Amino acid sequence: MTLHATLRFAVGVTAAFVVGEAMDWFPSFLAPVLAAALLASLPARPSLRMALGLLIVMTVASLFAFVIASQLRGTPFVLFGLIALCVFLAFFAMLSGRPAFPALLFLICLATIPVIAMIAPAQAGTLPVAFVRGMAVALVTIWLVYGLWPQTAAPKPAPPPPSHMPDPVTMALGGAAVVVPLMLVYLLYGLADALPVMIATVMLVANFDLNRGRLHALAMIVGNFAGGFLGLVLHTILTTTPSLVFLAGLLFFTLLFFGQRMAAGGPTAPIALLACNAMLIILGSAISSDSPTLSLWMVRVFQFAVAGMFAIGTMSLLWHRASHAGPGKPQNP
Repeated sequence: MTLHATLRFAVGVTAAFVVGEAMDWFPSFLAPVLAAALLASLPARPSLRMALGLLIVMTVASLFAFVIASQLRGTPFVLFGLIALCVFLAFFAMLSGRPAFPALLFLICLATIPVIAMIAPAQAGTLPVAFVRGMAVALVTIWLVYGLWPQTAAPKPAPPPPSHMPDPVTMALGGAAVVVPLMLVYLLYGLADALPVMIATVMLVANFDLNRGRLHALAMIVGNFAGGFLGLVLHTILTTTPSLVFLAGLLFFTLLFFGQRMAAGGPTAPIALLACNAMLIILGSAISSDSPTLSLWMVRVFQFAVAGMFAIGTMSLLWHRASHAGPGKPQNP
């Protein structure tokens, strides 16, 4: 079962990435990142009903983010107030026990499309199509790999929730306190690489769990940076033989390692997924970049790491305050 899960992950994510590169889609990393997240989180092949539901959620989320960004572009205070409220509600839905993946899709769209719409309005119009297309490709590849390597045993039961959970309102506010300021930073400085950093940050915050301890939080920071750096290394290797076949082989053997770690489960599984997403995002961004200089991409990997440290630091601080307040106790200012 572990071998099948590992092969499903490696082949599915590789196929989604190579299809995006072969079709010259932007962003090419979106489909493989979604495929990786789904393969790591779903206990079995998604049903047709679930797949249609995810496509509908992605369509609604991307169109909603694009419409509010387009209509409220002239009133940025109103726009970001609405985005902050929606981000808070999405995090609150995740922390309240509702299905996490639909809320994650809303968060990704809300954190990226408005920023691109403000920085590069002409490019923003293509993002809703790109997001829905990425979800469709991810679902198709997942069905294909489950056909090749079917589930041979009953899925493992979900782990029980931790005995002590901090106030979901506080943690949802913490998620908004990470995402919205990062959006503002990218807008204020007009940074063109907002899309990969915002997607990675949202997925990092969504997988945050300090019930595992502070060492686990530190491992998430290291994993985020290591994954981004690995993506840069893979791109450097790819430049020696720039072909889709070499890219597919390079990705497949790299993803075997990540797939094995996630199939084994345990506390390292979410860190492996985080590092894998960072690797895919940086690799895809580097391939599609018009400025592939090493110094520029070292700066971008550094931005990637700083955003991750800010996210983990903010969530750790709020988790610490919320957990020490205890249930039913007011928090001290």
